[in-house]
Amino acid sequence: MEHAQTSPKCADCWRAKSKCLCSEIKSLTTKTQVLILQHPQEARNPLTSARLASATLKGTTHKVGLNWRSLTAALGRPAESKDWAVLYLGTLKNSAQINKTPFQIVTQKGTPVDPTSIKGIVILDGNWKQSKTLWWRNPWLLKLKRIVLNPEVRSNWGKLRKQPRPECLSTIESLSFTLQNLNESPKVSEALETIFQKHVDSMSKD
Repeated sequence: MEHAQTSPKCADCWRAKSKCLCSEIKSLTTKTQVLILQHPQEARNPLTSARLASATLKGTTHKVGLNWRSLTAALGRPAESKDWAVLYLGTLKNSAQINKTPFQIVTQKGTPVDPTSIKGIVILDGNWKQSKTLWWRNPWLLKLKRIVLNPEVRSNWGKLRKQPRPECLSTIESLSFTLQNLNESPKVSEALETIFQKHVDSMSKD
């Protein structure tokens, strides 16, 4: 289900100007660096939550495109792959052996790693097909650790947006859940979840 965009976009929150939420965004700083790689088609979708997430998290790098040469190229500054983890729903090696805990960070082979070793996270933003495209067009992502989420709650998208799996969350919800488990301030998750709910409530009125 998609909604027609009938008015120009706000340059900051990327929503229709008639539905701008900039005044509702509470911007906060995190210790964990965040990189959002957004598929171009998703960037044009009125339902996208990625821009609200990056506007809420100060210092977030938000890129729209299909491929980048490396993590450093995507970030625009030097970074070590070993210090970063990516959230992607694709199959992992030895995935059957991974415990179904709510949150884990593992190697690409499925071996658990200490979450405190992670300095930054990469979020692939788009529907399942779009995220898969981003994954395969950026082979450097294979050098990163993997974030595995098994949330105990369902997404607040409700009927607005169909999820490929019951455990799937929106980009902004995934960020909130991940940062919470990386011991960021509870205020960060609260700010993300609050602005997402306002986003959903607004879009549900159409």
